[in-house]
Amino acid sequence: MNKHNTELNKITKVLNDFNINEIGKKIRFCSRKRIIKPFELVMSLITALGDKSISTVTDLHRYFVKLTETDVQYKPFHNQLSKPEFSQLMKSLVDVALTQWQQQILGTDATLSDFKRIVMQDGSSFAVHDSLKETFKGRFTKISPAAIEVHVSWDLLKGYPEDISVSPDSQAEYDFLPDAKSLVDTLFLADRGYFKLSYLGSIDIAGGFYIVRAKATVNPVVVAAFNRHGKVLKRFSQKKQKDVKKHIRRSVIVDMDVEGKTNYRLIASWPKGKSEPTYWATNLSREKFSAEAVIKLYSLRWQIELLFKEWKSYCNLQKFNTRKATMMEGLVWASLLTLLVKRRICMSVQQLGGIELSTFMVAKNTQGWFYQLMESITQGMISTLNKTWQKTINFLSKYAQRANPTRDKEKGRLKCGLDPIIS
Repeated sequence: MNKHNTELNKITKVLNDFNINEIGKKIRFCSRKRIIKPFELVMSLITALGDKSISTVTDLHRYFVKLTETDVQYKPFHNQLSKPEFSQLMKSLVDVALTQWQQQILGTDATLSDFKRIVMQDGSSFAVHDSLKETFKGRFTKISPAAIEVHVSWDLLKGYPEDISVSPDSQAEYDFLPDAKSLVDTLFLADRGYFKLSYLGSIDIAGGFYIVRAKATVNPVVVAAFNRHGKVLKRFSQKKQKDVKKHIRRSVIVDMDVEGKTNYRLIASWPKGKSEPTYWATNLSREKFSAEAVIKLYSLRWQIELLFKEWKSYCNLQKFNTRKATMMEGLVWASLLTLLVKRRICMSVQQLGGIELSTFMVAKNTQGWFYQLMESITQGMISTLNKTWQKTINFLSKYAQRANPTRDKEKGRLKCGLDPIIS
């Protein structure tokens, strides 16, 4: 079996009629064969959500009719999405994809050799129909009575999520943090919404590492402080953080050891144009990671923001005008599955071509390959599928390359000591 077929088989191992139909039966999405089978329904949703910007269930129905070449009417199609088991079906497929499609795409140099993984945590929310406020209560009830938040733990070295949860936007973000014991030899990065000292202490005890943006209200006792050159700043010592804040000048970095319920290292910098300093909490050693190096490492967290942008802009993670909570949640999982499909295709083509591809460009530039590939997988004609797969490889190899790999190493995602793994 050649490499092209091997990579294609990795994709169709998840996206195949037997696999998806069996999952549908297992969760009782369907008890007997119907005109709308789980496999065809799932493939039509992936195709619709990944092909163009859509906003209605009617749009999804049109894709189903075109892809399957059937005359199924809107109501029976809508009824399938209305089933309580619909969201369970889509979530089950996401779980399978996360298990089957993991593959490391970035390696680390000697600087980052202590870290087996680099895990980022973040969430993204969006409003849904107001009638869903009992199920998906919004955080800002006057503006958005109903809203969903998606929580993601993402492995930067794999370019793939490790864990995803869907919740009401009002639910605390802390509830979705990865188990600290799972972060052994792992660098954990998160924004200040996830700043929780007891959790950071647990990571440290477990043998993990963290860089988390601290809240501006943090007020531990400063035990020792240093400037960027390692010089001791005596006027900071043995004072509360709020009392030394006035001594932090603009364009200056202060590196502090602090103590309280948890002892940690607190780095402060006052960026240009900001009204107050920005703080980062970390347990990385000062001997190996300077304050500048810690801030640079934290900047990698921007990659998860790009993940959400890709998800929302090119996989249709958005509000659908439905009053059915399970349908809305199911479409969120379907959107995520679409993202995972595109990323798996990107990884496969990158390995086959031996060139760096942009996941964003793969997600964006779907004209000319995405619908055709999903159609070929749905129809199951091996000869046609192989030809379509080859066209996909040729197209993405030409039009989805990373724009400036050299700049990536100087200012982008590779600046901290990461290197792409390409066979």
